[in-house]
Order: sequence, then C-alpha cells, then structure tokens
Amino acid sequence: MKPIQHLASFLAISFLCFPAYAQEEDEVADIDEWQTLKVEAAQDPFAKTNQFSINFANYAVEEWCYPLPNGRVISPFGGARHHGGTDIKTKPNDSIRAAFPGEVILSGPHFGYGNCIVMRHANGLETLYSHNSKNLVKVGQWIQAGEPIALTGRTGRATTEHLHFETRVKGKAFDSSQIYDHPNHTIKKEVIVFTKQPNGTLKISISQK
Repeated sequence: MKPIQHLASFLAISFLCFPAYAQEEDEVADIDEWQTLKVEAAQDPFAKTNQFSINFANYAVEEWCYPLPNGRVISPFGGARHHGGTDIKTKPNDSIRAAFPGEVILSGPHFGYGNCIVMRHANGLETLYSHNSKNLVKVGQWIQAGEPIALTGRTGRATTEHLHFETRVKGKAFDSSQIYDHPNHTIKKEVIVFTKQPNGTLKISISQK
C-alpha cells in the first residue's frame, strides 16, 4: 500500500473509531454519576449529625419539577383530618412527574394509597405519589426530574382522580409547601434546614445565612 493510501485508511478508521470511543466515555461518566447519586440517596441524612440542609436556591431548572404541571391543590397538608400529603388535581390519566432525580424504591399497590410510587433522592428527601391509575416505573430505576412516572387516578381510598403527593425525610412526612410554591408551581429558592429532634420529630426551618 502506498504511504498516501495508508494515511487515508488510518484517518478513515480514526474518524469512525474516535467518536464511538468518546461516546463510550460519556456513557461511563453517566453511569459513574448515577452510581454516586444512588449511593448518596441510600445514605441516612442523619447518620453523622442531627441536622442537614438543602440549598434549593442553587437548583437548576433540570434538577427539579412540579409533580403535576398545571395542577391545583384541592387538599393541603395537615388540617383537622391530619392529611399526610398534598392533593393536586388536573384531569384523569394526566402525567405525574418526578420531583427530583432519584431511585424508585416502591412501585405498586400500597394499602389506602392504591397504586403508589416512592422515590429516594440524593438530597436526603423521599417523595411519594399515589392513587395512580397506572405506574410507569419499576423498583430500582433511576429517574431524572421531570420524567413521567405515573398517571393520575383514584385507586385506593380516593373519591376523585388526583395526585396525593408527599415529601418525606426518613419516612416522616412534612408539608410540601415548605419546598414548593404550589399556586405558582415553582420551587422556593431557599436553604431549608432539617433538624431531628430528641423525640424523633422533624423540625424544618429556613436558613438565615
């Protein structure tokens, strides 16, 4: 083979191979990042201290999502009936979105919740989505913020098609309006501090720093 032909062949092979190699490196990087986040999500946020914080002020658009876009709150957290979540309504079989990137740790029927999904997030939170007509994800999946995970329904103890949405820390539910501005479907750009009390209850405050 002549030198020029040899060089041309080498360049052709390089052109074909290097993009694939770069893509493979990107895929490995994505897997490494996913594994890191998964390990963080599995950790107890109170393992080494009785307090941790989440700086929602630094969250980029792709790092969070309102769980039911265009939804309106029909029943808030707490109240006389000690409601453990926030009920949000749009229409039957509307797409429910993951609030934050995280791993699905439960997906299926769960007592009065009906079809239910629980996700664990690397920021220390857990989120719950229930009464779904259909779950779209399985246990063990890592889901990005904003991805569809279920469709609104009225399975379990529900009188109308809606999303029952909960925010939790170590299984303890707290008012999601501490994080979300529900009327405007936005996240509150604040540093939220979670403190575990001696009696096991959760105190939530806004950092003044």
